[in-house]
Amino acid sequence: MTTRQFLLRPESELLVWCARTAVTDELKERIRQRVQEPIEWAVVLDLAGYHGVGPLLYRNLSTLCSGLVPAESLTQLRRRTQAGALLNRVLTQELVVLCEAFAAHGVPVMPIKGATLAVSAYGDLTLRDFSDLDLLVPNRSIAEAQAVLLALGYERKDPSSDPGETDHEEGPFHVFIKKHTLFRVDLQWVMAHQHFSFQLDRPEFWQRQTPVPLANKTVQGLAPEDLLIVLCVHGSKHAWEALKWVCDVAELLRSHRHLDWNRIFSNASTWRCRRLVLMGLSLARLLFDAPLPEAVLARLSADPDVQMFSHRMPSTLLADRRAGVNEAQSVALYFSLKDSWWERWRFGLMLCRDQSPMVTTPPAWFHWRTSLPRLARFVRPLHRTLRSLSPSTIRGAINRWVEHGG
Repeated sequence: MTTRQFLLRPESELLVWCARTAVTDELKERIRQRVQEPIEWAVVLDLAGYHGVGPLLYRNLSTLCSGLVPAESLTQLRRRTQAGALLNRVLTQELVVLCEAFAAHGVPVMPIKGATLAVSAYGDLTLRDFSDLDLLVPNRSIAEAQAVLLALGYERKDPSSDPGETDHEEGPFHVFIKKHTLFRVDLQWVMAHQHFSFQLDRPEFWQRQTPVPLANKTVQGLAPEDLLIVLCVHGSKHAWEALKWVCDVAELLRSHRHLDWNRIFSNASTWRCRRLVLMGLSLARLLFDAPLPEAVLARLSADPDVQMFSHRMPSTLLADRRAGVNEAQSVALYFSLKDSWWERWRFGLMLCRDQSPMVTTPPAWFHWRTSLPRLARFVRPLHRTLRSLSPSTIRGAINRWVEHGG
């Protein structure tokens, strides 16, 4: 195993060791030894809930060392796991109903993450917690998709009730809640966050969709290569705050040993997310010893920044959280992981123009914490001058040019 630059707390280590479907004999022995040491079981359970890996933790503890774990803690974990498994099955049945309804109305739809991820990567619907249904729809079919949901008893959630959820004209998805149920559907066509955007409605995704068996039926899901890219981009969008996102990547790599890596890196380069993909692969390797070809390992070794960041995330697992990269610092992470210096500095211009907090109060680990504020001292007066002198059409063209790289 690779030596970590920043230590994990003992409870975090136990969680990482158990959050996997395949446990080596050496790791089994480590787990048995760790549970006999003084650890805070309330912390272990809290971390498992926060990081979304309770089912894997319960399966491995109950299988490997149930007699060594405090009975009350194991019982709590079992009840949570059983409740989550029941919810997963209910949501999966609803997902099948939705996919059939969309097909009947001729509306393309593809589930992403959730049930299809649990089956494709983990091989077991109950091993990966999820609480809603993420549906990818083509941008051109959003209105038709909404009509299908409304006909099935769903209601559009008022975007104003949650500042993080905005309209199609302003943001990345629509949220629907089914009346008198816990069912929530997110219609998606783009993955977006603060200063971050990744297109999901891509022709390649629709052309390569793969059948996934669910509840004695079949639905269409992302091809494994495309799913890997989406998982790595999604985790990086949130600075890998949750361990389950790293686990998703590791389990997909473990269950699909013959991925087309040329296609993965070709698409990742075209879509300007190559280093975000490397980030996910590096974390999966460091935390879960995920299997990777030598050529991919060589790519990781050639990118010291990616290696450095992988030791700092997820920040909530570190013994010293101050050393970590958290989601509040995600903009600095995006900047650092841009695929080229040109993209990075175009993004930097946008951040300077918008007076981003990352420019004024950058994290201690940020390599550009002195150079970016110097750039801002030049960009902000220039931007104010352009606003006062340039016609609105020219200002708009300049802003679009800057934002195109962000």
